[in-house]
Amino acid sequence: MTGSVRLGGSFRSLWLASAASAVGTGVTITALPLVARGSDESELVLGVVSAAGLLPGLLFALPTGLLADRHDRKRLLIVSDLGRAVVLLVATVLVFTETVGPIALALIAFLIGVGETLYIGSAQALVPMVVTDDQLDHANGRLQAAEDTSREFIGPPLGSLLYALVAWIPFLADAVSYLISASLLSRMPSPPHEPPVETPSLAPAWALFRSSRALKVVASALLVLSFSGAAVLALLVLIVRDELGVGDAWYGPFIAVLALGSTLAGVSAGRLRRLMSAKSSLVTAIALNAWSYMLLGLTDDWIIALGALLVWGFSVTYGLVVSLGIRQRIIPSDLLGRTMGLFRTGVGAGAVLGALGGGVLARATSATTVATIAGLVQLPVILLVLVGLPRDELLTPAAGSADAVS
Repeated sequence: MTGSVRLGGSFRSLWLASAASAVGTGVTITALPLVARGSDESELVLGVVSAAGLLPGLLFALPTGLLADRHDRKRLLIVSDLGRAVVLLVATVLVFTETVGPIALALIAFLIGVGETLYIGSAQALVPMVVTDDQLDHANGRLQAAEDTSREFIGPPLGSLLYALVAWIPFLADAVSYLISASLLSRMPSPPHEPPVETPSLAPAWALFRSSRALKVVASALLVLSFSGAAVLALLVLIVRDELGVGDAWYGPFIAVLALGSTLAGVSAGRLRRLMSAKSSLVTAIALNAWSYMLLGLTDDWIIALGALLVWGFSVTYGLVVSLGIRQRIIPSDLLGRTMGLFRTGVGAGAVLGALGGGVLARATSATTVATIAGLVQLPVILLVLVGLPRDELLTPAAGSADAVS
């Protein structure tokens, strides 16, 4: 993909809006734990607030997918931004008046998670409507890079700085970021949208999934990858602090290296996809991911570990961009929201189980053992993709609509 590729004004508006909202999200996810840390039983509160923020991705991926297939996707993005802005304005008042408690913090995290789930589902379904088929990988990569940079690089340090100045400012800044995002989206031309005659159900999406070998292969791969990735990520602080002997103050920079790898993948995904097929790209991403986990589990050198983190971030994001492009090409537009919701539910379940399973296994063995096993379990996934995923020329848009599939 060359620099001359033009994705159009509609995509530019979506890209800017996503970057703006991601900055705000990064600010909030940094400020919320800082507020929770000052409460009684802070360890328990931190756990509850974190779980509350993750729960919507598991509970609402399917319902928001149904909404994305039923309603104007641009309007859903705006509703998501405005809804989160209202939540953050209320949070600003609660923190300003020092009346925010553990329940309120968990509710704020939960509602922000609901809005983010709606935003992600609608945005993924909207992208194929604003760019051409051959631009999908480049567009998805650009969006992922913007979100990673804004959420991981810009948002967290900005959130910490604003919180250190005045505790309620991060929440107000986040509300403003969502309002900016909504404003950018409102100026974006609405893609053609014809609501279905009947209320969408999950049955056609499930029928499409069962009939497509490529979708089943990608889903199986993503399930294992989310399981193993969540297991390692949950224990990364122990690997960095205890196994590598790095002080707590350096944990943040280690995470930044992981985010840097993700950003590099997002920026270069379109160009790389022009050089490799979808199958080769996915196999390469999984192989690099497996290698990075095993390297983290086997090394005690922090320099080597940083290299593994860089590869980890790159491989996960590149694999996500490639798999997203495959799904967007196969799934008909009127089924895209629901079918993507099925995928996000599976990935969310795999992540929850991986985090829990990794903790149990690490307690019986060690965090590095979990990382090594997480790498090894991905080796069969490479074989699955090599054997099961069709060639690129067979990864064509599915014929028909929801009615045809059902």
